[in-house]
Amino acid sequence: MADSSSSKKPYGNVTYADPKNGKYPIDTEEHIRAAWAYINMPKNASQYPMNGVTLSEVKDRIRAAMKKLGADVASNGDSGRSADSAEREWLVTPSPCEIRSAEGGPRIGGYGAVFGNLSKNLGGFVERVDRGAFDQSRADGWPNIVCRFNHDPNEILGTTHGRTLSLRTDSVGLDYEVLPPQSMQRVVEYVQRGDIKNSSFAFRVAPGGDTWTTTRETNYPLRTLHDVELVDVAPVLDAAYPDATAGLRSLAAAMSAPLEEVRSMAAADELRRFFARTDRPSYQPKVTGAAAMMKLMEKRFGPAID
Repeated sequence: MADSSSSKKPYGNVTYADPKNGKYPIDTEEHIRAAWAYINMPKNASQYPMNGVTLSEVKDRIRAAMKKLGADVASNGDSGRSADSAEREWLVTPSPCEIRSAEGGPRIGGYGAVFGNLSKNLGGFVERVDRGAFDQSRADGWPNIVCRFNHDPNEILGTTHGRTLSLRTDSVGLDYEVLPPQSMQRVVEYVQRGDIKNSSFAFRVAPGGDTWTTTRETNYPLRTLHDVELVDVAPVLDAAYPDATAGLRSLAAAMSAPLEEVRSMAAADELRRFFARTDRPSYQPKVTGAAAMMKLMEKRFGPAID
């Protein structure tokens, strides 16, 4: 594939879904799957068009590469439970990762998710992971799960497919253990030194896989994850939470409310208004203009009589 661009290409002279900008290598199965998951992240998709390259061109190249593998790109290249439009989300676990001694070399281990713990404020709401959230992924045999440093598709530490990543659930949460390649030993050193001390997991919510309530601990709307499709686990340097768009979209659907209004309420820290009362419909539209004036007049003088 001809390319006169001077863009940095971390994998050298290989096939890229975005050859002009040196992005999304599609030379191996893992890279193809990672490219598809990564391009479907809103923050990455929003960068296109970029230097004359369109989003559809990038996706078409990844789809073509996926078809050569005989895989169904409609499942985002993972276990097949997701629709193509499903959004990938992340949740950081305030549980330290560690170095574990094992045959073959030191392994990085930790809890990618801790059951029952409340997350930090994700933008007007909080989340927690139910004990059964990973039951289907476990029953499927943890298919094609990847461990990446900082969720970066170019920083692969291990995979379940390559048997360098093992996963299990216990009473605490989702435990992972990965054997990094020699080329990623710097991440082992980061964990040993204490520079990296958190873990995270990426997921897609299965249809009907989350519910919304409130919590007395924070007085914020609470999203509980009951059934999710695990995408990856990761030791992470930055414990900040990512864009909460997918969570807000879920809340908007649950409350039958316009997404833009839910976003505005989140920005004003007013999402708890959805749960303030239980004797009214879940969503109360804004009343403005003439309708608002009529309601005001009714409060002062009583309802109008024809």
